Amino acid sequence: MWKVAALAWMPISAVLFGGFIVTVTQMPWLLRDVTAGATAIHGAAALSILPAVPLSWRVARRMLTRREKHLMDVMAGRH
Repeated sequence: MWKVAALAWMPISAVLFGGFIVTVTQMPWLLRDVTAGATAIHGAAALSILPAVPLSWRVARRMLTRREKHLMDVMAGRH
């Protein structure tokens, strides 16, 4: 499942980053000051990584087949 989560992480992170960038560009005081704008963009990049990890795990879990989910539950002792 880690492989599927790793594959799902990049597009999820990219979508979150795009949403944060749209938010940053809607703040006119950040567009006037280059230093503040660059800091906000770098912060958006760093911030998009954090929520992408649990979201990619959930997406990977939903992408598994019923048999794969059952095997994971058995291996984890939740049978």
